Amino acid sequence: MSRGETTAMSRSKGRVGDHLANERTFLAWIRTALGLIGLGFVLARMGLFLRNLAMAGELTRDGRVPPGGEFLVIGLVFLALGTAICGWSGWFYERNRRAIDEDRYEPARRRVLTLTTIVVIGGLIIFGLVLWQLLLEG
Repeated sequence: MSRGETTAMSRSKGRVGDHLANERTFLAWIRTALGLIGLGFVLARMGLFLRNLAMAGELTRDGRVPPGGEFLVIGLVFLALGTAICGWSGWFYERNRRAIDEDRYEPARRRVLTLTTIVVIGGLIIFGLVLWQLLLEG
């Protein structure tokens, strides 16, 4: 084998590894999206449960808004966020695949930081809602 063939082969193996890493990253994003969708579903169901519980106990007679609406809204936000991340990850996977093939790949630091910030803020909101419900009941 000539030196040029060896270099081309090692570049090809490296590119295969890059594509496999891109696929693993894509699958990790899909798992994250499914987790967010699942969390959104649970929160939305909790909101509906709290609303139905309040109506069954006639807790809304005093004109207050039935409890659980905030969980329903946050749940719907997480469902939408998870669905958007699922679509975004497919687009991002394809973008990275092309960049790897063209040898111009750059990490997505800003996108990762933005998504991390959104999820952390969402988690803090959920924590606050749960704490608020506990304080209202106690």
